Amino acid sequence: MHKLEDSQIANLNLIDVHHHVILPEYEKSLERSGARDPSKPLKRDTTPASVIDNMGRFGISKAIVNPLSAAGVHHGDDANADYLVKATTDAMAKFVSNVPDKLGFFAPLSYPDVGAALKQAEHALDVLKADGLMLLTNQNGRYPGDPLGEELWAELNQREAIVFVHPTRPANHGSLNINMWAAVIEYPFETTRVATNLIYNGYMKKYPKIKWLLAHAGGCFPYLSFRLKMMEEQDEQKPTFGERHPEGTAPYVGQFFFDTAIMGGNAPMKALQEITDPSHILFGTDWPFVTDELVHEQLVNLMATDLFAGAAHEGMARGNAKALFPKLG
Repeated sequence: MHKLEDSQIANLNLIDVHHHVILPEYEKSLERSGARDPSKPLKRDTTPASVIDNMGRFGISKAIVNPLSAAGVHHGDDANADYLVKATTDAMAKFVSNVPDKLGFFAPLSYPDVGAALKQAEHALDVLKADGLMLLTNQNGRYPGDPLGEELWAELNQREAIVFVHPTRPANHGSLNINMWAAVIEYPFETTRVATNLIYNGYMKKYPKIKWLLAHAGGCFPYLSFRLKMMEEQDEQKPTFGERHPEGTAPYVGQFFFDTAIMGGNAPMKALQEITDPSHILFGTDWPFVTDELVHEQLVNLMATDLFAGAAHEGMARGNAKALFPKLG
């Protein structure tokens, strides 16, 4: 593998929209909920200085951080989930305030508790000035895009909110006899389920002002996007999807935004560019849930490929993030 020199890395000036920071307040709240963290991050950045230092090692000048691991926020008790969200979001707002020119943050919501999520969104956006909101692909088996959340989707649309969708383990995890971290195979399908759910239930059409940012280049979604056309003719719901949406699935596939985290290779990036405008592709690392070597390999691939030539490279590396998150400009 080709190596980037330190001087080359220093000049990258990247903006990372998929960067985890696991704070003690989050871990303590998980314990209160009787939950544990199944993701076992390789490293923890617990101070703003350590976050900035590690960003610099990868040529990242700014980042939008998220405060969750795959453990999520909701473990069956609404009150505990609400407490976890409030404690974690307040702590993260304080954390990034130390370096506001370098860091922004996504605030989590305790969906599927819709009532609490509405109040949490208001507090995060209006009081704490969060850069966006964050949902896990499923909590207690309920996925974003479920009609259960209609009131929440309507509010997020009115606010023109940015909503980062991060995968977690599916509700039936363990049905495959594969002894490895769910992130390897399961996560991409989880993200695909959310994107499909939002299209199938008509929320991409009904609430077009929500900016949905899908982790990991949308998972399997780019590859399976053509297959979604089958919804137009094979739907047991009445009226059918084709009757509800005669325009089909195609107009909505490219509306999503996507990060490059753990997908920084020619094949996934080429598939992604086939379904969306280059302005919808943003750089991401998934640090610290991946090794230095994997982040570096993605950097090499993304910097070398002709898929991101000229303006497309500038957009992926930082321009698209500046447009989506004005504070970063």
